[in-house]
Amino acid sequence: MKLLSVIFLRQIPGQAPVMLSTHYELGQFGFWQRGGAQEICTFASREVVHRSKQALMSVKHKEFLCHCRVLDSRLAVVAVCDEEYPVYVAFNLMKEALELFLKKYKEDAWSSPTTDQNLPLPGMDELIKKYQDPTEADKILKIKKDLDETKEIVMKTMDQLLERGEKLDNLIDLSNDLSFQS
Repeated sequence: MKLLSVIFLRQIPGQAPVMLSTHYELGQFGFWQRGGAQEICTFASREVVHRSKQALMSVKHKEFLCHCRVLDSRLAVVAVCDEEYPVYVAFNLMKEALELFLKKYKEDAWSSPTTDQNLPLPGMDELIKKYQDPTEADKILKIKKDLDETKEIVMKTMDQLLERGEKLDNLIDLSNDLSFQS
């Protein structure tokens, strides 16, 4: 489960969206592959926002999913993840990222550019690191993971107890046989 990028764009009707802020986590790719992966994330994000008319949507592109959220003000955020990444965790990430962006930049700062920008967004790298492991970022997934681990431990313990119980039954049978023979 990997999160590859979070990209903020301004949707302009009839034109290509304008990039406002881009954040990538491409460590899973080799050095020579990162440029291509970044281009794919950028292209897919721009296309999804350009074709998006609704507030929330997810689009599959090869083995990746592009999750998009467009506000009424035409500010959009796209999270590009692999297929295994939970959808609701991606939407939670986008919600937090939008809050961070809107806290830093008022509408007049991002609504006027007509060319791509790369507005710095302090705290975004930490947010991406937090969401790299969805089980740590999402409380429900974390609880589910803990329950699964606990269930596995209980099952192993029960199996071990049953084995001991079988061994005790065998010893009792042997003891009864010895008593009968004597």
